[in-house]
Amino acid sequence: MGRERNISRIGALLGDLAGEKRWRERLDMHAIFLSWPEMVGEELAAVVQPEVIRERVLWLRVVDPVWRQQLVFQKSSLLREINRRLRSREKIEDLRFRLDGALAQEMEARQLLAQEGREADPEPPPDPQREAEFARMIEVIDDPQARANLLRLWRKTQADRRRSPPE
Repeated sequence: MGRERNISRIGALLGDLAGEKRWRERLDMHAIFLSWPEMVGEELAAVVQPEVIRERVLWLRVVDPVWRQQLVFQKSSLLREINRRLRSREKIEDLRFRLDGALAQEMEARQLLAQEGREADPEPPPDPQREAEFARMIEVIDDPQARANLLRLWRKTQADRRRSPPE
């Protein structure tokens, strides 16, 4: 009984902390990464990818200088469309573009796989037992959206850890 009460207090504290630090709004803003092709269209998503959000500035990787220039001209309408689709109260204030030659290679590899009728190897799922443990741990958080966002963030963290060898 005492343990359940402590867990409830921890859940309430996490919920309060998430609200105080505005984590929910930040996680909502990161929906850009999950729904990029729907936000900007398949053609644009094939040549520009979201990279990071820093202080409400969305940095975008762009495949070549021609597309970068085109995006500079369309910056205000693209920014308006992205913000229109965000559920977050916070909005993206600016877009910055970074040329990335590796993006062209990534896109080319995806096109070749698509032509062969295959998809890129998906990220292996995290350990189901560890995911279930984490899901049980965050059950005490009342907000289902916050729980879903935390679980999605946990999965991304696990995938990043699998990709990066320990130092």
